[in-house]
Amino acid sequence: MLILGSGSIRRKELLESAKLTFKVVSPQFDERSLNLNQDPIQFAMLSAQNKAYSIKDMYPNDTILCADTIVAYNTQILGKPQDEADAFKMLKFLSGKRHQVITGCCIINGDKETTFYEVSYVTFKKLHNQMIKAYVETKEPLDKSGSYAIQGGAKDFILKYEGDLHNIIGLPLKKVLAVLNQYL
Repeated sequence: MLILGSGSIRRKELLESAKLTFKVVSPQFDERSLNLNQDPIQFAMLSAQNKAYSIKDMYPNDTILCADTIVAYNTQILGKPQDEADAFKMLKFLSGKRHQVITGCCIINGDKETTFYEVSYVTFKKLHNQMIKAYVETKEPLDKSGSYAIQGGAKDFILKYEGDLHNIIGLPLKKVLAVLNQYL
């Protein structure tokens, strides 16, 4: 059986769109325990691995898929905001800039493990304070890395994106399916 180790509704929806049968289990790992002052790609992959390891013992005979999506500007990781003021600050920082959206993925079954990542790029329009304030007041950005959801209320902030849209939403589906094919 496939186990999706994630509390993300978006990841669940993406896997459902691929017509996969799976069980959702929340990992017992908080990515906020990791040091943000490291390479963003390494951070995303390490977070995904730790999530997978946190549930591996409960499902030793199943294939476990875990992921972590982060936003980075150059080498600066923009995690989930602490509060509305932090969300506003992050969005203001991203205004008019091109940044990376990185998803680290880890797939484990027994002793077999594959850890990989996908990088996409998003360029924000120049945002006005009122636009940011109105979006932050919806509370949507409060549990999102970089304080936004491209498929949600922040879609109007986007000038362009490059790469896999599914990755920006939270799971590089094409790459995940290719790797899962080796497991299932």
